[in-house]
Amino acid sequence: MSELTILLLITAIGYYWYNQVNALDVSRSTGKQVTQQKGWVFLDDSVMQKKITIKPRVGKLALHREFEFEFSDIEAKRFKGIITHHGGVVKEIKYFHANEIETVALTHS
Repeated sequence: MSELTILLLITAIGYYWYNQVNALDVSRSTGKQVTQQKGWVFLDDSVMQKKITIKPRVGKLALHREFEFEFSDIEAKRFKGIITHHGGVVKEIKYFHANEIETVALTHS
């Protein structure tokens, strides 16, 4: 019985790791693409997870993550942004720059 428990635990950890790496990759590539479309620079080509919770999405519980990143505008100043990833897709990106917040809502099914 303990072997089954250990096997299930290892499987759960493996799935979480795979899901986390996938969420990081999707968030990084989407954030970089949208930031470049705005004419800004996505700095360090990286995101850092700030928050993880479980929230319902389309009638099922899904992981809701928030990633922080930095970007630069045409004046070469560093600003912060937040990428919201929920249920396998990026839902929105918030840019905090020049004393204002700009939100880009991404539509996915």
